[in-house]
Amino acid sequence: MDWGTHIVLAAKLLGCCGLDKGAAIYSDLPAIDIKPAHYHRVYAHILENLPSLLDVALEIFGSDEVAHRDFGSLTKRVKTKVGTLRDARSIYAYTRIAEETETFIGEVNEGKELLDDESIARISRDKMSAGVSLISHLYFDTFNNPVQAFLPYSSRTSAQWDLWDNIDYMRFRSEFYSESSITAFRREITQNGIWDVKLSPPAIIKAMIISIGEVSDPAIKYDIIDSAVRKFLRYMDVSKYQRVDSEIGFLCLLEDEIIRAIKTRFPKKTR
Repeated sequence: MDWGTHIVLAAKLLGCCGLDKGAAIYSDLPAIDIKPAHYHRVYAHILENLPSLLDVALEIFGSDEVAHRDFGSLTKRVKTKVGTLRDARSIYAYTRIAEETETFIGEVNEGKELLDDESIARISRDKMSAGVSLISHLYFDTFNNPVQAFLPYSSRTSAQWDLWDNIDYMRFRSEFYSESSITAFRREITQNGIWDVKLSPPAIIKAMIISIGEVSDPAIKYDIIDSAVRKFLRYMDVSKYQRVDSEIGFLCLLEDEIIRAIKTRFPKKTR
């Protein structure tokens, strides 16, 4: 999905979890890997790298500079910070998140207008809310691009392959993100009654990671998926086993609605 769609879908999901919708901004974090080009859809779309990105984002988004929308001062402070670092991963995270923060906030403001919800624009520093929002990016990306979320343990890609086989894929790629198309799609999905549900935050994280793994082709070994779930939940300070029956059921229904909306707009050509 595009940046704005990630924001509104994350906000709806956060609402289902009883979390802070001001964390929707974290759903755009993986987009930082558009630079450099060889990182695109890999570096910040890997589950293994997300904790370090989220730590940095929580710091930056909670700064006085962001609170006052003083992006010039933010850039200066981050340059000073980067000058003291030796870890390449941290340097990249600070640099790229700071560079994109103003754009992220612009997308948040658009999402606030679409959903008519001021809370989306009040940036949260709640770690659980941010974690759910961040993982949702990888989950929703499977509808429009292959995702290698389980690198370096598996290079196999996850995506909605059956959907793409059953639509006019080239028209989907060329028209889906036009303003009229994507705006209509956002409204249709966010206004769907499917969001009237209560979900467990740790369980929805687990359910999304499982769902990403289950749409891989060839299949990713379940022990790799399970390890990714456990590692991310440990990072979120969750040690208790999470049952995900309700959350998996919700995601299946949500996928059906997204797939239906896309198929309706881009029906497969008949030969």
